[in-house]
Amino acid sequence: MYDLSIPVEFGRPRAWYIEGPRREAVRMGDWVGDVAQGGSVNFFDVHFNPHAHGTHTESVGHVVREPVHAVQLGISPWMRARVLRIPVERLLTINQLKASAAAATDYDALILATQEGDLSQRDWRRTDPPAVEPAALAWLADRGIRHLLIDLPSVDPEEDGGALAAHRAFWGLPLGARDLRQARYPEASITELIQVPTDCADGCYRLNLSLAPMHGDAVPSRPILFPAEQG
Repeated sequence: MYDLSIPVEFGRPRAWYIEGPRREAVRMGDWVGDVAQGGSVNFFDVHFNPHAHGTHTESVGHVVREPVHAVQLGISPWMRARVLRIPVERLLTINQLKASAAAATDYDALILATQEGDLSQRDWRRTDPPAVEPAALAWLADRGIRHLLIDLPSVDPEEDGGALAAHRAFWGLPLGARDLRQARYPEASITELIQVPTDCADGCYRLNLSLAPMHGDAVPSRPILFPAEQG
């Protein structure tokens, strides 16, 4: 079993310019929700951003006007998945995918490991991380891949003028489109900020993609891989 998630850690920033998540004890009069401060119980408010602070799964609601909650996509509890390692410094291209095992069609989800080292401690802010060529994601979507998982903060560049061209390509949206009705693959999902353990070999697995039970275009998630013969 391989857990691909990077947890939300209080105080640790990860991406998109903002500071790390925080938690604050609730205070009501003389009462405080913090045992360390003399309270009877720990009772904290939590402030975090799913896109920036840990592994998260996005719906097409990320780029359209209509609300589309990730937890309502109907993601199967078990999916056929392929792990593919393609080292990327600037841009993952369609030619790289076509020349790799991504050309196979025996899976529902593609897990892309593009970076080396321990990503759980990396601060991606203002580093202009690598991205994915929109044509590459359009090619995957046209081949029937509906769930993409990647170890980058985003499939798009840190600065792209708001185009989010790779996101739109995977959901089958024209560039600049903001209308859900224009999406050819509205059931698709993109999971970002994962980490594939170094001992997780390329190949086929069974994937369980668990999403936090909350509404939003992006929610914290926990992708777990199992050997293909299980599940």
